[in-house]
Amino acid sequence: MKRIAISTTLATLLCAAAAAAQDAPRPTVVMGQYMRCNQGQEARADEIARTVWGPVAQKQVDAGRLTGWMWLTHVQGGAWRRVFVTTGADLDAMMDATAQMVEEIRGKHAAAAAELGTVCPGHDDYIWTSVANSSSNPVTTAGPASIATYYVCDASREQRANEIFVQLMAPLYKKHTDMGHLAGWAFYAHRSGGQFRRLETFSGTDHRTLLKMQDAIYQEAQQLDPLAFNEFRQVCSSHTDYMWTRMIQR
Repeated sequence: MKRIAISTTLATLLCAAAAAAQDAPRPTVVMGQYMRCNQGQEARADEIARTVWGPVAQKQVDAGRLTGWMWLTHVQGGAWRRVFVTTGADLDAMMDATAQMVEEIRGKHAAAAAELGTVCPGHDDYIWTSVANSSSNPVTTAGPASIATYYVCDASREQRANEIFVQLMAPLYKKHTDMGHLAGWAFYAHRSGGQFRRLETFSGTDHRTLLKMQDAIYQEAQQLDPLAFNEFRQVCSSHTDYMWTRMIQR
């Protein structure tokens, strides 16, 4: 049984951090508005997203403040039914973009905003920053189907969860992406929002294939380093799974 070495000397860590700081790109930032909707009216929410929210967000992409946006629809999971996602590389620019989007929607599209608020009367806002991912712009590589695991973690040990994912899980996700089994994957850290502290997500052509890949990756991780894999589960001891379908993406 192979044991993955995670600990290193302090000097090595400091040297590696200094080198990385010089060349490391800004992490991908993801803003998600997770909506709770009236299921009988969700088609109307999708239409508003297509005709109003999307074009408004695309203006911010064209202006360079965002790198992309997506509208995701619920297939299986908890109470969230729709997600409006925006992505970028600079949180300040994204906050400026969000403020401009809100101003435009409330001004030019007030009726649509009010209707969406009726169809989807509740939501939770999250900001995520990437710990590891297959692409600096997840919108461009996202497949039509995705699985997302939202973790509740021990905040005092979250860095350890990051380390385990980067060294144990990320190479497995990369291997299956390179083999064409997945379209892309990412592991995100909580920056702002509710109780969920980490987000593990991956996408592909269909959910059935993704479930099989999830089983395969977790089994491989358990075989490679059961101690580290179980420690990750201890740090992030509770989670909620969702299946999403990408309805709209730019």
